[in-house]
Amino acid sequence: MKVDRVGERLTRLFRRDTLLIKILSSYFVIVIVLLSVFSFVLFRAYSNKSIEQVSQTSENFISQSYYIADTMLINVYYNFYQLFNNSIDNDLNYGLYVDKIDQFADQDVLKKLKQYAKSNPLISSLYIYNAKADRVFFTISEVGEGIQSTTDFLDQDIIRTLRNKEHNVSNAYFTRKVNYAINNNDVSENLLTLVLTNTSYKGEVESSLVINLNQRILQQMVTIGSAGDLNQVLIMYKNGNVLSHDDTSMINTNLSNESFAKQIMHSNNEKGSFITKINDKESLVSYVKAKHLGLIFIGIGEYNKLLSSAYSMQKTLMILTAIFMLAGIVLAIIFTSSIYNPFRKLLHKYRLDSNRLLNDKKKTLLGKIVDGELDEKIFDKEYRMECGLSFDAPFFLTLVLKMDYLENILSGKWSKDVRLVRFAIINIACEFFREKSFKAEGVDNGNDYVSIILNVHHRSDEPSDNLLDLVKEMQDKVEKYLKISISAGIGDVVEGIEGISKSYQNALAASNYRMIFGRKAVIEYGEIAERNDNDLQEYPYDIEKRMIEAIKESNLRKIDASLNEFFERLALFSADVIHITVLQLAVLLTRTLSGIAKTSIENGEYSIKVLVSEIQTCETLDEIKTYLYSLCIKVVETKGNDAKENVKTMIANKIKDYIGEHYNSTNLSTDTVAKHAELSPNYVRSIFKEITGISLSDYITQCRMSEAQRLLIETNHPVSRVAELVGYPENSKHFFTVFKKHFGKTPENYRMIIQNNESPEAKVEW
Repeated sequence: MKVDRVGERLTRLFRRDTLLIKILSSYFVIVIVLLSVFSFVLFRAYSNKSIEQVSQTSENFISQSYYIADTMLINVYYNFYQLFNNSIDNDLNYGLYVDKIDQFADQDVLKKLKQYAKSNPLISSLYIYNAKADRVFFTISEVGEGIQSTTDFLDQDIIRTLRNKEHNVSNAYFTRKVNYAINNNDVSENLLTLVLTNTSYKGEVESSLVINLNQRILQQMVTIGSAGDLNQVLIMYKNGNVLSHDDTSMINTNLSNESFAKQIMHSNNEKGSFITKINDKESLVSYVKAKHLGLIFIGIGEYNKLLSSAYSMQKTLMILTAIFMLAGIVLAIIFTSSIYNPFRKLLHKYRLDSNRLLNDKKKTLLGKIVDGELDEKIFDKEYRMECGLSFDAPFFLTLVLKMDYLENILSGKWSKDVRLVRFAIINIACEFFREKSFKAEGVDNGNDYVSIILNVHHRSDEPSDNLLDLVKEMQDKVEKYLKISISAGIGDVVEGIEGISKSYQNALAASNYRMIFGRKAVIEYGEIAERNDNDLQEYPYDIEKRMIEAIKESNLRKIDASLNEFFERLALFSADVIHITVLQLAVLLTRTLSGIAKTSIENGEYSIKVLVSEIQTCETLDEIKTYLYSLCIKVVETKGNDAKENVKTMIANKIKDYIGEHYNSTNLSTDTVAKHAELSPNYVRSIFKEITGISLSDYITQCRMSEAQRLLIETNHPVSRVAELVGYPENSKHFFTVFKKHFGKTPENYRMIIQNNESPEAKVEW
């Protein structure tokens, strides 16, 4: 009975208030449609943003892995190439070229090999192959060192490779898997090998230096940090052979027939990402090509896992949609009795949506113009007017305004939403330039910067002084109202909308030179254009070497001087080269400081992850230099050598000073030096070799040869007089022999070459 009564009441209500029911039904439909559309658009936007963020994160990770591995492999190659080709290490020269057996010299060779192997965590083993002596010097980590004949040498794979004249592997990295037995234990290793050879005219290898790198450690280094949801990280040669892989069984496997590998190898881009199917699963592939090494760094992640957050968002939206639908129905029932208010609110909402849509269209249009994504609509003046964009003058100039002290902003009162800071900067800048009779539009297109497009009436090769003054005045306005400072990069003046993208790119490049010119700088692209196009900057290896020696000596004065000189040289480089150079220095300092402090290279206080993270927060070269110097001070203080030099180092320095004052004496010898130092001759030899890495007698000879070189260049003394002045008065024949050994020419020929303005083929670096 009750059910019938309710049905009768609803029927009477429908007949009596048809309009009310129709309005109520329309509300139901509107709520359902709006919420459905809102959920769909929000999900698509969030999904696309997730894909973009994941792709960017993957590309950044692979790029970081590339820079680290590239730097490490180049350092290994360069250091050992210098040792091998310049013959600067007497012990190595003995092992490579001398066919006579000297037990003491043999031990020096093994000791030196061990030192070089320990100098780099990548090195698994080092071999010196001497075909004339028919033997191999070797040092293998976690095993030891020794000397074996080529027939008995445990790594016969490398012997066969060196003796194969048809397959030249010199001066290039290649992978190999070695199996050998040590102390009745079978050892199997995946190695990345570098071979430096000296061949005869017949093409046979007479001597060779073999550097074996541990593939497992290389793989660990390229995966330092978080790879997100990437489930594979690998390094591949450009021919498709796998050099490094999480799965060691994949090493040396050729992937050139795989669809993703083909797409990467055929691509002309140096880096990028794409979606493809791998093992029947949708996957995101990111890659970076290292052309000078012939390597490709690849990261692979399953597409569904990468978008797991988006799918979770979809479920949440469905639940929220259902809740909102119920709430909408309830609200519709409550307010349906009033017809005017719903229509008024609907009209008001329509107007707001129209204004918001117009604003979004303008933002989209400006973003396309700045990014250079031009189409026919952009050149249509009416369409631009429809989007709220009006340019009257024919020329354009773009500014990039970059926030200074970003870390303070992120941790201060603006930490909740940095977008508000960028929005405020755009408003202040645009309002300021509009007051100065410029048409100005702002674009929020960076994490720590915004772009301002100025429409100007006249074109000049360089921005006028008046404009520079205006930019500085605008910086003061921003600092006054927001309590933050900004740096400004100014692009060049271009003609037409199609040139705005170029002006923006140049302005962005100029803003990156804040690291040199400092905060609140105003940097014109014209000031840095030549520097930005110069690819001839060379890494300051000489300064780096002095810096590392100073750190090892715990000499803070020399550390400070070498750091200052290093960064003064950096200030002449382009911004991109500075970033790479600083990273290379950070890798070297990680190895050096971690070795001195005896901490982990991967996770310790001085690991590359920690150094790069801290350096990225620095905005100027002075800040980076100060940070690196503070690390050096900390290491020195930890060792307790802040106020005094090491005792052995002091003795070695005392010996150097004495030799520098008495090298011209014929009585200079180990005994006279030991007498001056008040120590035994054997102890003097041991300390000097340990501290300097060179024997005492060789150092005396070097000092004498250096002075002889100077006298031959700067004076007209006869050779016999030169020999007398450097400590060879009664044995000039011996002087001739020693000089030719060091410089590759007799003293007379050397002087003649210098006088004829030629460069001698052989030159010794002290």
